[in-house]
Amino acid sequence: MAFWWASQGKNHTTAIRQGSLWTAPRIGGSLPTDRALIKHIAPGDVVFHYDGPYLRAVSVATTASVPCHRPDGYPKDIAAQPDDGWLVRVDPVIEGLAVHFERIAELLPHGSPGPLDKNGTPQQKYLSTLTAQQGALLLEEIDLVLAEIDLDDPSPSGESPSSPVNEETDAAALVWGRIEQRGLRRRLLDGRADAPCGLCGRLLPAALLVAGHIKPRAHCTNQERWDYPNVAMLACLLGCDALFEHGYITVDDSGTIVDGRPTAVDALVNARSALVGSPCPAFSPGRAASFKAHRQLHQT
Repeated sequence: MAFWWASQGKNHTTAIRQGSLWTAPRIGGSLPTDRALIKHIAPGDVVFHYDGPYLRAVSVATTASVPCHRPDGYPKDIAAQPDDGWLVRVDPVIEGLAVHFERIAELLPHGSPGPLDKNGTPQQKYLSTLTAQQGALLLEEIDLVLAEIDLDDPSPSGESPSSPVNEETDAAALVWGRIEQRGLRRRLLDGRADAPCGLCGRLLPAALLVAGHIKPRAHCTNQERWDYPNVAMLACLLGCDALFEHGYITVDDSGTIVDGRPTAVDALVNARSALVGSPCPAFSPGRAASFKAHRQLHQT
C-alpha cells in the first residue's frame, strides 16, 4: 500500500464523481515527472484529493493505470496535451472534506518530493508521493484514527488507543483496514437504506448487514480485495454472517448453499439446516471463484 497526493483543481468535482485520475504526455511525447507517477499507482493505494485551498476527499485506487482516451470533464488543451493518456480508477471513500492547506503545512514536510513547496504552499504539480507516516497523519487529521479506528476497534495486539502514529506500522494498517471496509460497504449498499442478505435473501436495514469478502480477506491478493463485484457480498447479522464466516455453510459450484465444516452442536445444525439446499442470492458467475475458494478452505 502506498499513499499519493493528487491536485485536481478545476475538475475535482467531476473526477471524484467519476472515480478517476487521468493524465497524458505533452505534445511530442514527454511526460512530466509528477504526471509519470500515475504509472506507479497500484490497486489498494490511498489517494488524497486536493482542490485548493482544501483537501477535499480520500479515495482508494481500484486499478493500475491503463491507456485511456481523455475522460469527460478533463479540460482539453490540444496545444499542450493530446487526448490519449493513462487512467487510474479510484473509489471515493470520504468526500466533502475541508482541511485547509495551512493545516496541511503543519503536518507535512515542506519541499519536494511532497506536494508542498519550501514555504508550505501546495505546488503546481499533479501527483506527489507521501510516506506511510505522512498518510497516517493526514488520516488522523480527518479523525479516522481516533474516532473510527482506535475507539471502536482497539489494536489486536492490545495496544492503547492513543498509540502514536509515528511509524509505518500498525496505525496505518488499522486505518487502512477501516478505509477498505468503508469502501466495500459503500459499494455493496450503493446508497440503499436496506438490502437483501446475500445468503438468506431477507430484505433488512443496512445496520443489520455486514459487508465482507466471500473469499477470506487474508487469502485475497491486494487486487482481489478491491474487486468488489466478484469478491464481496452483504450478509446479515441474524446468523448468516457468522455461519458463513466460520465455514459452517458454503456455496457449491451451482450456487446452492451446502454444509461446510462439520459440527455436532445442535444449535448450529438447526441454524444451517434452514439455509442448506437453498439457492444463494449472492451467487453469480463472477463470484463463483470466490465461493469456491471459501468452500475449499472450510470443507474437509
